[in-house]
Amino acid sequence: MSNPIKRIFDLYTSDLSYQEIEKLIKREAGEVYEFFAKDIPKPDQSRNKFSRGFLFLRSLFNAFLLKLTPGRRIFYLAALLFFIVGYTSPHNGYVLLAFVILNLLLAFELADKLTAKNELDVARKIQFDLIPKHSSKIFNYEIVSYYEPAHEVGGDYYDVIETPEQSYLFIGDISGKGMAAALYMVRVQAILYLLLESFNSVREILINLKKYFSKNLRREYFLTLTAVSVKNDGQITLSRAGHLPTYWFKHDANEVVSVCPQGMGIGLNDKGIFEKMLEEITFKPLEKDIVFFFTDGLSETMNIVNNLFGEERIKSVIQNNIEKSSEEIKSALLKAVIDYRGTAIQNDDLTFLILKAC
Repeated sequence: MSNPIKRIFDLYTSDLSYQEIEKLIKREAGEVYEFFAKDIPKPDQSRNKFSRGFLFLRSLFNAFLLKLTPGRRIFYLAALLFFIVGYTSPHNGYVLLAFVILNLLLAFELADKLTAKNELDVARKIQFDLIPKHSSKIFNYEIVSYYEPAHEVGGDYYDVIETPEQSYLFIGDISGKGMAAALYMVRVQAILYLLLESFNSVREILINLKKYFSKNLRREYFLTLTAVSVKNDGQITLSRAGHLPTYWFKHDANEVVSVCPQGMGIGLNDKGIFEKMLEEITFKPLEKDIVFFFTDGLSETMNIVNNLFGEERIKSVIQNNIEKSSEEIKSALLKAVIDYRGTAIQNDDLTFLILKAC
C-alpha cells in the first residue's frame, strides 16, 4: 500500500499542469475581476488612497454578495459570523461549522457552473456545426477560412454559399461576445438563407436583412456585415454594412487596395439613411491577386502590454507570402498572430476569409 498522503496528493494533482495554473492566474482571475468590477462605482478622487482602497474593497465585497442568491447570501454571511465567533472564542466548533457551510455553498455554486458549462459545450458544438464546410475552390479562386471564438461561443459570423452561377460570402461581427451574440448570429444566418431565395443582389440582401434583423434587436447590440457575390467568371460584387474594409492585394502592381463602399451597421439609429448610403462595388481580380476579409478580432489582437496587432501587420504578412497558396498564407497569418499575442489572452472572436485568384 502506498503512502495515504501521497495518494491524496496524486488524486488532487492528477490533471494539474503549468498551463492550467497560468490560465487561472492570467485569464480567469482577470475575467472574475471584470465580472464584479462592472458593479463597482468609480472611486472618488478627492479621498485619500487609504479611503479609496477601503471603499473599493467594500464595493467589491458587496458586488460579490449581490451576485449570490438571497438564500446563499444569508448562509455565506452566517458562515463568516460563525468563523469570527469561533476565531475569537475557545469554541472551535464554530470554525468547523463555518468551514462546512462554505464548502456546501461552494458545492452549490460549482454545480450551477458545471450545468451552465455543459449547456455552453452543447451550444459550442451546435455553432461549429453551423460553420460552413465549403470546398477549397470557388470558380477560379482558392478559398480558406478561419474562425476561433474568444469564449465557448462567439458573435462573429461568416458563411460561404455556393451555387452554379454565383456564390456568396458573408462575414460580420455582432457587438459583444458570448451566448447573446451567438444567438443573434444564428438569427442572421437563418434570415440570410431565406433572403437568398428571393434576392441575388448583395445590396438588396443587406437592405432586407436590416428590415428583418432589426426587429426585436436590443439597443445595445448591432451588426456589421460584408456581403459578397462571386460570379463564375471571377467578378466580385461587394456591399458593406459598416464592416471593416476588404483588402485587395494586387500581385502584379504590388499594391494593396482598400475596398470600402459606403454603408453603416445594422441596428444603429440610422434615421432612414441606411438604404440611401448603402453602395455596391464590383471588381475583378487578376491571377495571383488576393482578396482578404476579416473581423476586428484579428486586427485588435493584443499582446501582453495591450498593443494591437494592427491592420498594417496583416498587410505585411500577406504581402510577404503572396506567392504562396491560400492555405499557406492562412498558416503564416495565424503564426504571426499567435507569436504576437504570446501569453496574453484572446480578447475577441477571430475570423477571416482568403480568396486567391488562380
